Amino acid sequence: MAGDVALVADIGRQSVRFGLTGGDAGMMPRDVRKFLTAEHPTFTSALVAYLNGVGLQEARLPSVLAVAGAVRGDLINLTGSRWYISLSGVEAVLRQRPRALNECAANALALTQLPIAAFTPLQGPAPRLVEPGGNYVVIGTGTGLGVAALVTSNGKLGAIQTEAGHMSFAASTPDERKFADYCTSKGLHFDVETLLSAPGLLLAYEALSGGRKLDKPEDVTRGIGRDPICTAVVRMFVEHLGSFAGDLALAYGAWDSVFLTGAIARALQPQLMDPGFRRRLEGKAAFRRQLTEVPAALVNRNDLELLGAAAALGNA
Repeated sequence: MAGDVALVADIGRQSVRFGLTGGDAGMMPRDVRKFLTAEHPTFTSALVAYLNGVGLQEARLPSVLAVAGAVRGDLINLTGSRWYISLSGVEAVLRQRPRALNECAANALALTQLPIAAFTPLQGPAPRLVEPGGNYVVIGTGTGLGVAALVTSNGKLGAIQTEAGHMSFAASTPDERKFADYCTSKGLHFDVETLLSAPGLLLAYEALSGGRKLDKPEDVTRGIGRDPICTAVVRMFVEHLGSFAGDLALAYGAWDSVFLTGAIARALQPQLMDPGFRRRLEGKAAFRRQLTEVPAALVNRNDLELLGAAAALGNA
């Protein structure tokens, strides 16, 4: 028997990571193993392979799944992936109904477990520990754009799952308008994620360069200071991220901190320290003064999804 042990999973577009939590070893995820979607026809087959590998194929396990997609109903489609998740199918394997949440909501819950040293302050007030009584928003930049809020209700913090990354893109600078016009000319349906993501960096370079293309998002970030188009793209990215962060702080009353997570945000840490990010975050007319008091910080961890899924087990 697995006792108090539970399974946690971080299910992305190209891979899934499984881990175990609870029992005598504590909450921190352990026995973490990664499987590529290309290696397994279904999520369930990857799950079975993991359970066989850790010797728990016969166990009855509670579980929390952090999913890169909208969590609604029994069948969850993964954004940009051929996999889907059937909660009833997972229940048949684990012998207990799983709990699923959006991966950015898992990121948000993970912040409740982190020390202040895990947060790198950006310009403005210093970040605070994430604890009941406050309201917070979390923005994750990677292959897509994830958003979640942590809101206090009845003295307890709860994660609000959102798909705010698909809100409409609002251009307010010449480069942003050039980007929007380019997307329109290509017949693209575009939203905030179209810019604020790894593919967005490449598309923005294409737009601002007049059609030239780069192969990898890293080509854009490594070109800062050497290629003026790369520099302009990153400036546009960072400033629009600041504007989006300010919008979300207003939408969720997140006066206690805005947190940035994800590989792209970590790669752009020096640029996020520039005044442009903070200026756009605060540039909201009637609430400019209040927004000057909102801390903004970069989360310097890359293991938030599994940690947040483990935290969700005690946050039902």
